[in-house]
Amino acid sequence: MPFLFFAASMLACAGSLQYAHRFVMDETDIHVLVLPPPALIKTFSAEHPDSVPASEFSGPDHPGAQFVGLVDDSLFIARFMHSLRYHLDLLHINHYGPDQLDEFFSLEKPAYLFVLAQMELFEYQEEEVFVGRSGYTRYVGRTTISVLENNVWFEFMKRHDPDFEMEVLFGVHATSDYVEGRFVRMRDGSVRFDPQRYPLSEEDLYDLAYFSAKQQAQNIFDHLLNVYLRERAGRDPGRYYHYDMEEHVIREKDHPPFIRITPPAGEEDEPQD
Repeated sequence: MPFLFFAASMLACAGSLQYAHRFVMDETDIHVLVLPPPALIKTFSAEHPDSVPASEFSGPDHPGAQFVGLVDDSLFIARFMHSLRYHLDLLHINHYGPDQLDEFFSLEKPAYLFVLAQMELFEYQEEEVFVGRSGYTRYVGRTTISVLENNVWFEFMKRHDPDFEMEVLFGVHATSDYVEGRFVRMRDGSVRFDPQRYPLSEEDLYDLAYFSAKQQAQNIFDHLLNVYLRERAGRDPGRYYHYDMEEHVIREKDHPPFIRITPPAGEEDEPQD
């Protein structure tokens, strides 16, 4: 029985991989409407967001914020959207914007909507830890770095499929200060941690928009690939597939391209006025 189960699993994986190759090679007529966010939410936290409640987060006027108060909202969103469209082109996805709604909604073939319902630039401070050893002695150095996250929430829908329920998909891309550290022994025998810092700059802020959009374009392609596999398997797969557009290979992954946000229990069934 274990051998039969293993063989069945291998056949299922082989079938999924064949469908994945078919999607990449044959499903080239993909149409996607991508709508920009209504605004850029700017948030600051003096500590890692996992260690404090959201009620303690601040806005761009916090004295410790370096970047969320500096960013040009329109420029950040424009750079994100330009990069997103550029990388969707590289993935051979037909994409439509706000000025092409009539063209998109006149399509009779399957088409998909990725509405950027919310975008957040999140800046926070985080402690980075360095560990060194000399013989049996262990040394620990700590330094605080600035982290920037671009968080996005897409509302994902499929046209011409009344049974397809809208999904809320979350994606994140981050950048931070870069620190190289070394431990220095002083003349008195003590050991001091000596960090060499390469701090974030304003240019890095807008590079974040560019590379975040590149990641989200890849996530969009991978999500559509896995929706294709899910529809043919009739269930959510145990594993997911990723298409590497630079090396042109398909790889298995343990986690989906986006985090699917599930509404709190009972929220979907609230009575309407």
